[in-house]
Amino acid sequence: MKLKERGWSDQEIINAEKILEKEKEYDAHFSRIVFWSALIVIIFSNMLVSLGLIPFLIVLNSWVLYLIIILLAGCIGFLYNLLITDIGHLKKKHHISAGIIIPLIAIANLIGMVLVSNKFIRDLQIKNVQHNPWTIAILFAIVLITPYIIGRIKFHFKEKNQGKVINLTS
Repeated sequence: MKLKERGWSDQEIINAEKILEKEKEYDAHFSRIVFWSALIVIIFSNMLVSLGLIPFLIVLNSWVLYLIIILLAGCIGFLYNLLITDIGHLKKKHHISAGIIIPLIAIANLIGMVLVSNKFIRDLQIKNVQHNPWTIAILFAIVLITPYIIGRIKFHFKEKNQGKVINLTS
């Protein structure tokens, strides 16, 4: 209506709307590409960290090992949260799938790496206990996904609070 008041014809308004819709489609397509690229980066970094944990798994068996696992998982978790939450035009299904895929891959990676380190401990007869792969993998996955979950909760409450109008006169 404002454009009509400014002297725009119906055809000009329709053309302007079409151009704006194309930009939205392009932005959504580009966001999906960035989303899947970010997932690949996170999966790759998760694999690198899993491989890097093997020496620690072989020689450590105390709270220091768990602290290292927590720190590494937290670093990847913050990177993951940064990459995923700053992408616009993502649908809820993208966030849900990312919240499921990444922890499952992390669990699989860590189980494999713990099994490899346990084999090294056995074969090299190192004086260290063999680690429970499920405990370490689940700890890693929980710490990895925690920054993302906290970010989603903050986003939900921020979005919910933006919908409220505060009446200062009452």
